[in-house]
Amino acid sequence: MAADRYDDTPRPRSGISLAKGPVAVLGFASLALGVLGFIFASRSFSFDAPSGTVSGTTFLGIEGNGWTWLAFAAAGLLLLLGSPIHWGAKSMAFIVGVVSVVGALISLSDGDDILGVVATNNWTTLIMGAGGAALIVLSMMPRVGRRRGGAPVATRHERDLDRDRDRDRDRDLDRDRDLDRDCDRELAEPTRETEPRFEREQVSTNGRATTTQGTLEDRR
Repeated sequence: MAADRYDDTPRPRSGISLAKGPVAVLGFASLALGVLGFIFASRSFSFDAPSGTVSGTTFLGIEGNGWTWLAFAAAGLLLLLGSPIHWGAKSMAFIVGVVSVVGALISLSDGDDILGVVATNNWTTLIMGAGGAALIVLSMMPRVGRRRGGAPVATRHERDLDRDRDRDRDRDLDRDRDLDRDCDRELAEPTRETEPRFEREQVSTNGRATTTQGTLEDRR
């Protein structure tokens, strides 16, 4: 017998997620950019934090050093890991998006890097800002439509109602069985017959005959 499932929370909305697919695409692009940039551009991990200046080489017009490509690869990996689940995709998109937007703002303030660690240029800043804003928007995407074939989930209230109905039905069955048992017992008991009565004459002391009622035992 399959175990009943129940949940106290409202049923989640089923349907197609608008966040999982786009988050996975952006995650793959960011991961590929980080890996290719690390291969074909600067792989230096030198830094001069927090107020120094660092520089790197460009890949497809995007300047970066080892920290830059590592940041792109790590962001893409996190997005890919969260993308299979709706709430995971939204959570990772929001976290990575906020970090990217903050990094782009710091890059605009510093000009050539982020806190003397991550080398950037205008294209790097633009990609980080635009990508972060897109991820924040995707983190607010809902599900649409309805997915067919989902297994129903009984709430605790419905389970309690079913239990009460079962208890009432069992009580009615027990009462019916008791009534049937009493009826069978009454039918099985033999009917007590009434002995016939007869009249007999007695002679009184004064010689007058009187009639009295008596049973068969008296007659014998």
